[in-house]
Order: sequence, then structure tokens, then C-alpha cells
Amino acid sequence: MQHKKTWGKIALGSVLLLTVLTLSTGKVSAAETTDWTKVTWNAMGDSLTTENNTLATKRYFNYIQEDLHIKQVNNYGMNGSTVGNLFAPISERYTTMDSSANLITVFAGINDYGKGQALGTPSDTTNKTYYGALDVLLKGLIKKYPGQKIGFISMYKQSFFPPVNKIGIPDYAYINAAIEVCHRYSIKHLNLYDLDSFDLSKPDVNGYSVGDGIHLNNKGHRHLADTMEVFIKGL
Repeated sequence: MQHKKTWGKIALGSVLLLTVLTLSTGKVSAAETTDWTKVTWNAMGDSLTTENNTLATKRYFNYIQEDLHIKQVNNYGMNGSTVGNLFAPISERYTTMDSSANLITVFAGINDYGKGQALGTPSDTTNKTYYGALDVLLKGLIKKYPGQKIGFISMYKQSFFPPVNKIGIPDYAYINAAIEVCHRYSIKHLNLYDLDSFDLSKPDVNGYSVGDGIHLNNKGHRHLADTMEVFIKGL
């Protein structure tokens, strides 16, 4: 049975206090105070991010850049890239990213699942397992980009790979690992896996897929951009 980890609950008193403070001081959200025209965005990922993927002519980062008027997007997507050590490891490639960026997102993990990257355990600290690679990556991003906006996005449900991979691990186990390690390092996590509108394991009633059950067309990337934009504004 699928088991999801959840964030801890905030005490009601703290919520009420925060509301009072916000009203009394006139505080505004980070999105309202961010000058996006001065933001450099490092977008790290796999085939859903790479500009070499010709299955769509506009991708989520193109839409978001237009919407928010982001100054620059550095694309670090690579077809088939894993977070772990199996192929073009993101847990190693992040070190070559532009150090001056002030927005960093990693949209990945599906290839770790699909290629059978060992899941490992929460105590792992090398990129030979998915847990360990997440630890290496997220710890490294915090060190490389202190005080900047960092977010991790987990993959939606899909039908390209089977629901249990070749080493016998269900897809949601990799989502849970990302949730857990992001929580460990206080990095915000966007869980697309639990969004019904992105469930490509079912018939694509929304017309988001190119037909392979995983990659998105322009319409799908527009929907992804709308979802991710809200997430980015909250980083």
C-alpha cells in the first residue's frame, strides 16, 4: 500500500499569530517583492527540461520566463539524466552550473526510477543510491547557492515506465524519498505525482502528452508552467 510522508502541522496559535502580524505590519509575499527581471534561473533536469527535446516547441521554463519576465534561464536539462550515478548524474552535474544564479530548480527522478537506480536508505550519503544522490545534490545546492531560491520538483504519474521498476520498487517510493530529503534540508518540494491533472498513467483526457505517456506537448508544458510558477513564486 502506498504510504506518503506529510509535513508536520503548524499549531493553530502560530497561524493566528502570523495572520495578525501580517495584517498589522503590511507584509507582502516573496513573489510580490521579487524583481524577476533581475533573476537568473538555473533549470536542471532531464528530457522534460532539455532544449534538445523537439516534442514541444515551447517548454515550461519558456512560458514561466515570459510570464515573470525572468532575465535569464540557464538550461541544464539532459535526455535520460538521473539524479543518481547511472547516467549523466545531476548529483554531479550541478557543480558546473552558473554560480551567480538566484533561482535553482531540479525537475528530475523519473529516470532513476525507470532505469532502476537503487533506492537505498535515508542514511545514504553517496550517489550510488537515489536517497544518497538526493542528499549529495541538495546539500551541495545549499552550499553552492546560500540564501537563494531552491526547489525540487518530483515527476507526475506516467505510463511510459511500469508501476514497479525492474528492481521491484514502486514509483511512489522515489517520490517519498524526495519528500523526505527535501524536508531534511528545508528545501521546498513540488509533488506533481499527487496532482490528478497530471496523471498520464490514465487516458490523456486533457491532451497534455505527445502520446508516449510521459513527455508533454506545448499544451502540457503550459499547464506545467502554470503549476510550477505558483511554486516558484513561493520559494
